[in-house]
Amino acid sequence: MYHKIKRLLTTSVLNSQKRLVAFNLTMNARREIKHVIRNSKIPKLKPHEVKEAKSFFKSRGYKLKNTYWHRFFKSATGEFHKDYIPLDIFRPLIEPNLNRRIYWPALLDKNLTSNLFKEFNQPKTLIKNINGFYYINDKLETEALAIETCNETQSAFIIKPTVDSGKGKMVKKFTMENGETSIDNLKLIDVFKLYKNDFIVQQVVEQSAKLSALNASTLNTIRVVSYLNKDGGVCILKTYLRIGKPGSDTDNISIGGIACAIRDDGFLHPKGYTNRVGGGKVALTETPSGVALNDYQIPNYSGVIKMVKEMHPIVPLFKIISWDIGIDINDMPILIEYNTFYQNLNMQMFTGPLFGKFADEILAKGLESY
Repeated sequence: MYHKIKRLLTTSVLNSQKRLVAFNLTMNARREIKHVIRNSKIPKLKPHEVKEAKSFFKSRGYKLKNTYWHRFFKSATGEFHKDYIPLDIFRPLIEPNLNRRIYWPALLDKNLTSNLFKEFNQPKTLIKNINGFYYINDKLETEALAIETCNETQSAFIIKPTVDSGKGKMVKKFTMENGETSIDNLKLIDVFKLYKNDFIVQQVVEQSAKLSALNASTLNTIRVVSYLNKDGGVCILKTYLRIGKPGSDTDNISIGGIACAIRDDGFLHPKGYTNRVGGGKVALTETPSGVALNDYQIPNYSGVIKMVKEMHPIVPLFKIISWDIGIDINDMPILIEYNTFYQNLNMQMFTGPLFGKFADEILAKGLESY
């Protein structure tokens, strides 16, 4: 009897914790969109659009508290879809039910990515710092040898946190000269101190000439959102190209980059989108470097999709994954990173509803344990 009571109490505590986490995620998502709506001039939805969106989710077991996210996603293209996926439904319900939170962030540590996907093309890693320990070629080494290794390598480098590096936070490109880095002329040991623990130093990927023409200062990457189900294997939900802002080290749209949806044949849609000063998105038909988006074809796009479909089954603990894939100088896909929690849904502004034909199936899974 004691053990039965203990088991029931433990289950009750875990369920309470789960509900608290879900509540906090829901409130954070709603605060986020309210802030955006309040600080921009995004038009309201038409009454019939509000009714359609609420009816769509109600018929699938969800209560749509508001339609702010539908309003936000419609604002870029003017296209309304009742099956846009709001963040305050995706983040607290769908994401944790399809992706096993207990394994995150351990499996998302970028220092482990090279081991998980060792059979696939990835940037060359020089230094890993894991919990304060330095590794070279996966062998424990001293900080002095880590610094010496970088000093002796004739290359440009990328340094970034391996845990919690969303939106390009603390991702820096640098070079070395006379023992100093191009990061404020700091010595490498002082740069390492800025990052403290859990970071990685890699050689900069020499990207495809065709992608470099879009913006040369950044590695312009393809975001691929894949879904793993038991019947169809790996299904591709959405893909889009991220083009960096001139002079930037990262390709994030949040800091002025461009995002453009990719068609199934690997060609870009004719319009891309970037942040408008003061809020919202503005449409573009070409990059700042003068390359027209219309009829631009991603080199070896079929190779990108093939790579993602081969990688996703390696981590079946996560059923929905957002992958960032580059294209190297030989036009081969190269894995940069993958994301399984706090995934960004803003691509729906220019790609349309995330789940597409899988909406009913995925939404049903989002309610399985609730």
